[in-house]
Amino acid sequence: MPHSVTAIPGDGIGPEVVDAARRVIEATGVAVSWDVQQLGQPALDAGAESALPEETLRSVRRTGAALKGPVSTSRTGGFPSPNTGLRRALDVFAQVRPARSLPGVPTHFPDLDVVVIRETTEDLYAGIEFAAGSPGARAVVAAAREHGAALSDEAAVSLKPATEAAVRRTLAFAVAWARENGRRRVTVAHKATVMRATDGLFLEVGRQLAAENTDLEIDDVLVDNLTALLVRRPEEVDVVVTTNQYGDILSDLVAGMSGGVGLAPGVNHGPGVAVFEAAHGSAPRHAGADRADPLGMIRSGALLLRHLGETAAADRVDAAVRDVLGEGRVRTYDLLPPGATGAAGTREMADALVERLASGSGAAR
Repeated sequence: MPHSVTAIPGDGIGPEVVDAARRVIEATGVAVSWDVQQLGQPALDAGAESALPEETLRSVRRTGAALKGPVSTSRTGGFPSPNTGLRRALDVFAQVRPARSLPGVPTHFPDLDVVVIRETTEDLYAGIEFAAGSPGARAVVAAAREHGAALSDEAAVSLKPATEAAVRRTLAFAVAWARENGRRRVTVAHKATVMRATDGLFLEVGRQLAAENTDLEIDDVLVDNLTALLVRRPEEVDVVVTTNQYGDILSDLVAGMSGGVGLAPGVNHGPGVAVFEAAHGSAPRHAGADRADPLGMIRSGALLLRHLGETAAADRVDAAVRDVLGEGRVRTYDLLPPGATGAAGTREMADALVERLASGSGAAR
């Protein structure tokens, strides 16, 4: 019986890279029944009443898994971010972004293997903001002054909420994920020396879990010290779990260290659902040009296969990616030196991986 998966093509380069990932997944021989749904402007263009259609949400809840392309946020104020809306509606709270160096991809970190797990519902990215001079900002400023804060009447304000429930479930997820995936260490990244209430809560719960899970090494580090460690001795870092904003920055950092954000896969986990999407954005200037690197989405597809219990197929996809990159014949523009010619397109990269999987020469290892 085929696996039921929601496919959300997105916009910009999304439809191209999602199609490439679907082709590679299907080339493994795993049967998937795709329920194609829309999000953002494509949903509105198709006649939906909202950029976040209920039909799309129902599909993901029904299948429990979605392969999602990048979706642009309206730049004209036409609608709020459908990406944020989707995550909130599905209560996906933990984002997992692995970064690993690959053969044939230029990098100063040939042995990189780091996973960043990020809490995605709170922190500064919760979107609780008040423009300078607005009634909301003035009310927050007035309340803060009552507790000794020296704030100007003209201050713009962003709030950084943190609750023990949200922090605890993300840290517990990271510990369970590390254990299930055979990782050796979980590092809690924070800045509790400055943000004692919010990051301090993250640190406090992390140390509680360290005491309760002695089969794993669980430590903690200031986030600025962690960035220095990553670029000096990345082999000392295994799994990082952190807040929303730090996780966004750190996951892009390690993606760049591994060879580029175009290669970076990811998945957002929530109760009963998992949404698989690459780390890159919609890059509308490249839409329809058959130019985008599909490997971030294809590698997200490999994570999807693992989630579905199709471990052998996922191993074959990962091996095919390594083999094709290692040969060096097929590379998209982002994997070539500036000004180099002969870049492969999106379809050509997918073709090479499909051919490798069909030949059986991309054996898992």
